[in-house]
Amino acid sequence: MRALTLVVNCTDRKSIRPDAKCQVRSLPSGSVAERHDEWSRRLNHGHPATPLRQLYQGEAWLQALRLAEDASERGFRVRMMVASAGLGLRHVDSLTPSYSATFAGGQPDTVAVGAPDVRAWWRRSGDLQHSESLVESTDRRVLLVLSESYARAMRDDLIALGNRSGEVVMVGGAEEIAGVHRVPSDRALRAELGGTASSLNLRIARAWLAQRDDGVLWDAHADRRWTKWCHSVRREERYDRIPVDDAAIVEAIKQLIALDQSLSATRALRMFRDSGMACEQKRFGRLFRAVKVGMS
Repeated sequence: MRALTLVVNCTDRKSIRPDAKCQVRSLPSGSVAERHDEWSRRLNHGHPATPLRQLYQGEAWLQALRLAEDASERGFRVRMMVASAGLGLRHVDSLTPSYSATFAGGQPDTVAVGAPDVRAWWRRSGDLQHSESLVESTDRRVLLVLSESYARAMRDDLIALGNRSGEVVMVGGAEEIAGVHRVPSDRALRAELGGTASSLNLRIARAWLAQRDDGVLWDAHADRRWTKWCHSVRREERYDRIPVDDAAIVEAIKQLIALDQSLSATRALRMFRDSGMACEQKRFGRLFRAVKVGMS
């Protein structure tokens, strides 16, 4: 059988409520190094220990498990791993206390703000107990299904993975990376694939894998076939977004820029609208430029 490493990011929903000490919000203030050292100490003393496979819950996690089953049915020997802001990169059957940590911005348990600190936190996660190296622990064939925030945190590892020989496909992600064949997330596919927005990347990955009938994760033919299929089923979603005042928009822009200082106004507007808020493009652009000037 052909070996395949499947890497998915973790989910917020847990089957066990985490102890207060295993929630990032309870960490004392300090540098990334200080906070991560304290986090590591708490994890090592946390209990009880539960396999990740059983800890994670929700529709997105169900789709992740089904993706692994799909790959097995298509003749792959699957090694499933989970990228976690709280645990690093772990095998799906490794044991851990319940916890709450995320790279997504604006959450009570967001581990860090700003791209440099987020990446620094992920680098330190490689030293956590049972955490593994993305490059050293993966097979020649790797299928990654990552949200934008997790892909940005793992950027250095993804670049290293792309520099290594082999077949690497990433569904979702944040940007194009040399050596990593990216299948971008596309909200317009939800009409065909169904499910929640949080599970969309996993459903896209399942649809991508369903078109692979030759044991190859990616080639030019597969890319053309996928593009043709997407064009045939895409249907733009219409949103009933909530209008907000300038102060709320400015605050949202500040949070987005803090996570990624290279963020463009166009991409920031898309992320703002994806959160369910409404704003006209010209107005958002004006406020975005004002915030950038004020932060410079």
